[in-house]
Amino acid sequence: MESQATTKGTFSSFPQMGTISFPQGPIGTPVPFYKSKAYLQNFLKGEPKVLGTVQIMIALMNFALGMIIILVPSRSYIYTNFILSTGYIFWGTAFFLVSGSLSIAAENKTTNSLVQSSLAMNTVSAVAAGLGIIILSINLAMNDSSYYSCIFESPHETCVCGLAVLLGIGVILLILAIFELAFSLEVSSFGCKATCCSQSGVTIFMPSPSQVPVTEA
Repeated sequence: MESQATTKGTFSSFPQMGTISFPQGPIGTPVPFYKSKAYLQNFLKGEPKVLGTVQIMIALMNFALGMIIILVPSRSYIYTNFILSTGYIFWGTAFFLVSGSLSIAAENKTTNSLVQSSLAMNTVSAVAAGLGIIILSINLAMNDSSYYSCIFESPHETCVCGLAVLLGIGVILLILAIFELAFSLEVSSFGCKATCCSQSGVTIFMPSPSQVPVTEA
């Protein structure tokens, strides 16, 4: 193998596989050899803005239905306060709203930091939605059994009507939680492909030509 310092400030080596030339620079100066952000475009294939908009709508509907549950008289319904005691209406709404906003921001300005933030927040939202599904399922089971308590209430029709409203809201909230889980996982999947499975750049520190020894054949 033969090596030499050229007069134009590049250091060339001649291995059997070919020739590689590096630009001149002072000692300790980093020279970026390869850096590509094309992998961030994989995140856009998941249409994060559309999914983020849907997530925000789910958050708003989740909060609105939660307010209806609070306004419905619950003196006669033993189990209707379970969902409120868990706080799911509030922290679930907050997680869904933030993750949706970050998904939209990550598409409007696709940077590595925003994509990673969207990935992290959507992962948290997926966990929150999973917990919400469990909470809402338990709540529905409890409310279903509380129907028999209306037998002893007066007026009976008011009790049954109020319980039916709460059951209907519980079903809608459960469906919204399932959708949120699916959307969060989809955004997280594309975010992971764009960040965790990306190809990072390489930085090479090159000495100046004056420090490169000359080897003559």
